[in-house]
Amino acid sequence: MTIQKCLNGRNNNFTLMRFLAALSVLYGHCYPLSLGLNGGEDPISNFLISLWGKSLPSLSVDLFFVTSGFLVCASYIQRQNIVAFIEARILRIFPGLFIAVLFCIFFVGAFVTRDSLSNYFLSTATWSYFKHNTLLITGIQFNLPGVFIDNPYPVSVNGSLWTLPIEIYMYLWLALLGYLLLLQNKKVFNFLFILSCLLLLNLEKNNLEKTHLLLLFMLGSGAYINRSWLTLRFTTLCLLAAFVFLTKEYDFSLIAKSIFFAYFVLLLALHPKLILPSIDRWGDISYGLYIYAFPVQQSIAYLIPNVQPNIMFILSTFITLTLATLSWNFVEKPALKMKGKMRFYLPQLKSI
Repeated sequence: MTIQKCLNGRNNNFTLMRFLAALSVLYGHCYPLSLGLNGGEDPISNFLISLWGKSLPSLSVDLFFVTSGFLVCASYIQRQNIVAFIEARILRIFPGLFIAVLFCIFFVGAFVTRDSLSNYFLSTATWSYFKHNTLLITGIQFNLPGVFIDNPYPVSVNGSLWTLPIEIYMYLWLALLGYLLLLQNKKVFNFLFILSCLLLLNLEKNNLEKTHLLLLFMLGSGAYINRSWLTLRFTTLCLLAAFVFLTKEYDFSLIAKSIFFAYFVLLLALHPKLILPSIDRWGDISYGLYIYAFPVQQSIAYLIPNVQPNIMFILSTFITLTLATLSWNFVEKPALKMKGKMRFYLPQLKSI
């Protein structure tokens, strides 16, 4: 069955999968944040690393990028307007992030800093943290003055934010392609996609994690562009798995693994035989869960020395779910209701 047919007339599993992925990141982070970098990985990650070479949090982030590439590309195709698209992306990412950054500065940081409050708030590092982590395009700052310096995983206030600039760059990539009408031309897009994959492999050999995320986002976008003919079958998944195994020693193994993983994620999300329980009525709290978990866990490690990972998981899950639910209902959801308020549009180019 093609992806287009899978999209017609049924709910998908994207919301539940992203929620579970965010919860998996929280779970996986409990071990280094409570035991330190030398404390080892969580049991699930130990198995996944032996099988696939990546931990549970890393694979969860990979899932985010596949689903984001697919859904954000769909967002542009449905709008066909670059300003409306950018407006939607800004309203989805930045309001929730803005409040989360303020939470880290004024609640977490001000409470745990070893500096005096006057020095803390007068420090240029405090306000550069605000600038970098709300703009994203200038890079992420992980430290606040005197905050978490004696934690098992020291200094970093919100390590999970490192993926957001990559996400923003991919939004801009899609916006540019959409404005140039390349998303509407399947042949041109596919040619540029293949060319981009080859360039990435040559330009980003020193940063394979970033390269992998870029590829996964592009694969998600490419799947939506080619949704009218691309099919989702379990037999195809098995063939891709065999291809990954046979090519694991080759230079292009990263592309093979990326294709398999992206196909696997989309099959789980869209295949008609895999209808999972829907949590859509509760809203999409995965983003809030992702951006609040790390500072909550660091705060628990600060307040409860030698806390065990399982205790941290229970406490941080309850607290972070509460914060994520509040963020969705009082920040993110109201912000999303502002879509369509901008009435100016850039002229569109003629189709290629």
